[in-house]
Amino acid sequence: MKAKNNLTVLAMALAISSGAFVDVGAQGVRKPLQHNIVSGKYIHNDLVTISSIKHLPIPATNEDYAIFQSIGRVSNVIVGRFKAGTRQIVLITDRDADGKVDFACVWNVDSGSVDITPKPDTVYADAQFRQMKEDIVNGKSGLVSPNPEGAGYLQVLTEKPSNIVKMRNGFRVSGFDPDVAGLERVNYFFSDNGVHGADLAFEVKYNNMGQVRVSPIITVWVYCKNSYDPFVLETVKKLNAETASRYFK
Repeated sequence: MKAKNNLTVLAMALAISSGAFVDVGAQGVRKPLQHNIVSGKYIHNDLVTISSIKHLPIPATNEDYAIFQSIGRVSNVIVGRFKAGTRQIVLITDRDADGKVDFACVWNVDSGSVDITPKPDTVYADAQFRQMKEDIVNGKSGLVSPNPEGAGYLQVLTEKPSNIVKMRNGFRVSGFDPDVAGLERVNYFFSDNGVHGADLAFEVKYNNMGQVRVSPIITVWVYCKNSYDPFVLETVKKLNAETASRYFK
């Protein structure tokens, strides 16, 4: 899929082939956009590794987060734990798209130490790793605390066909600010060309809190590009079929 630049508010919010998301939040002049990150940054199209884990966001509040990232044959589940106890960020990695955990480590934020998990596949069993990915995509708290606006909210948006845009091998589904006409607040993208893996991305630009717009700690909490992860392939196939049944030209 070719990415398009210089997008308007009503145009494509996600250029997944370049990993670029368009931040149109600044166009909603009625509400200031606030960020609640003390330090760090998450770049969704850069695979997180042990060498980059210390660059991940540290919330200004005691707020947990969870990320699912899958590029090619490498999949990461990243869990930020800040609500209680020792502040940590956990990285769990499958390096060859077989659904098994090959590497895991923990960054202890306050001490600065990074601990590698011995025998990670025994700590994170196959079923547990898959459940983490499911929780993040579906927005359901269980083993992790993900953004709640997951696939469940996506299904709500598809009940209004005008929220759906047909792409070459999938769909983009958008949700708009109830107070600012034409301003995209959330974007969901999923596509599978049947050759180079599947694409899947969920983005929440901001949440409304009274008259204030607040950016989540992680705006793009699901990002999969050319992914061969079995769970991603299954999920995209399902989302494509469900959305196609509600789409009309």
